[in-house]
Amino acid sequence: MSCCNKVKASRSNCPTCHQPQKSVGVDVLRHHLVSPLNQHIEAQGYYFCANTHCSTVYFGENGQEYTQQQVRGVVGQKQTSPTRPLCYCFDISAQQVIDELNNTGSSPSKDFVIAQTKAQSCACQYRNPSGACCLADFPS
Repeated sequence: MSCCNKVKASRSNCPTCHQPQKSVGVDVLRHHLVSPLNQHIEAQGYYFCANTHCSTVYFGENGQEYTQQQVRGVVGQKQTSPTRPLCYCFDISAQQVIDELNNTGSSPSKDFVIAQTKAQSCACQYRNPSGACCLADFPS
């Protein structure tokens, strides 16, 4: 199964911003939380907060919250900077795609990611902090 196949995700409201957010697997937290936090993740449901104005990145059903300071890398979904990462598998930034769109009207980078997704060569389920496919985050 490709990492970008649609899987029905459960939702829960973020305890900080109170907006509904999608679930993520425990493996996503293991890959993104700093050590030693990633070594002590309780067995429960977890969620990724995509709200750019919220300090919470991950939260658990028991109320456990993790912030950007507890995550190993930049969480592009929590930023508005054009230099934010869009694609974690192939190191593509928002600025790169914006420049391509402005200069040519299309994005070879997005086309590349689409092709790699079809070839099942991506690892969004681990590399992307949201645990989801990055294509939805690309500008049109």
